[in-house]
Amino acid sequence: MSGYDFLHGIRVLEVAQLGPSSLGGLLADMGAEVIKVEGADGDPIRATSEPAVGSTAGPSFLHLRWNRGKKSLGLDLKKPEGIALFKRLAAQSDVVIEGMRAGVLDRLGLGYETLKAGNPKLVFCSISGLGRSGPYSSLGSQGPSFDAFAALAAINPANLTEAERQATPWTPIGMYAMGLFGALGTLAAIVKAQRTGEGALIEVSGAESAAHWLPEGVNKALNPGLMHPRPGFRNDQGRMARWPRLQAYETGDGRRVLFQGFYDKFWQRFCAFVGRPDLLDPSLADATLHGELVQIFRSRSHDEWMRAFLENDIAGSPVNTLETLAADPHFLARDNVYEAEHPGIGTLRLTSTPVKTPGQHFKAAPAPEQWAHSAEVLGEWLGLGSDELQRLSEAGAVMLKGSPAR
Repeated sequence: MSGYDFLHGIRVLEVAQLGPSSLGGLLADMGAEVIKVEGADGDPIRATSEPAVGSTAGPSFLHLRWNRGKKSLGLDLKKPEGIALFKRLAAQSDVVIEGMRAGVLDRLGLGYETLKAGNPKLVFCSISGLGRSGPYSSLGSQGPSFDAFAALAAINPANLTEAERQATPWTPIGMYAMGLFGALGTLAAIVKAQRTGEGALIEVSGAESAAHWLPEGVNKALNPGLMHPRPGFRNDQGRMARWPRLQAYETGDGRRVLFQGFYDKFWQRFCAFVGRPDLLDPSLADATLHGELVQIFRSRSHDEWMRAFLENDIAGSPVNTLETLAADPHFLARDNVYEAEHPGIGTLRLTSTPVKTPGQHFKAAPAPEQWAHSAEVLGEWLGLGSDELQRLSEAGAVMLKGSPAR
């Protein structure tokens, strides 16, 4: 078992590459046994993002995160023996993940209807870029297209220089949200299967995950005749009213804090702390107030402001960079980092999970080398011995660790 023990005993068979691998990764984090089925080429996420870890030929952080805790099984699903083995494995699984272009397993004769015949409780999650139906379903897609579809952004951060990334801060949504929605749907279907004995076909697309991410989002465009300005929400310049009271400010040491004095109780405490009761005057223009707050926040260091927020019950937060987040005392105190030994790399400090539970310390098994667990999985699940494994390897249906790529 890797990660937590919540899904101990749940077996997951994954055929996924790139972003869809995150679904199996989330289930593995919660304790499921996730078997990653890899063909001759394996999952390209191992080496398709930057930086390479440990050496110029090392794995990516995406691989180390999304494939951690899994076992890698080498199967050629285009060979009859490989298909037969997959069916036998699916018959003993709780979940099958199709994380390629939608319909790949159907075309291989391994779709939901086929697998359900041998395992009525099976949950089959198809996680893809654009889904199994609709006019775009046959299109190829990659991460940036999910956000472009969802009216969020049409940009690929990897195409920007470091200076451009700093000037255009943007976080991809769809590529990361799809695994979360996939995990939600899969876990709900597992609960139903355990209650009723009936599995389900679950479908999640990256494009729709991005489109459903914002609570307002496209709902505004769907209801144009029903939207009205909320009285008092914005000022004459179109900004949120009282905007200086919910704003990031530079501190005296060049860092930043996010001041959250929007609600009156926090605002009153702040003004008392800095000895400026005059700032409570409601007639003070926002621009004037902002100028005063710029000067006030520059009068103390970041750490001094954080102490002031804590000691005076004033809402505020660090504005971290990745470097300061890695050393942030709150982040480190809440089990957000664990150490792992990775073959060929050594000790890595990696992020864990935002899910916390008393009495369990999160620690995941390393992301697997390609085909590292073929003999183990086929031996434990199907009882195949060394002679049969060797025969299947020679036939090209099974790929064992150390086998040459075909």
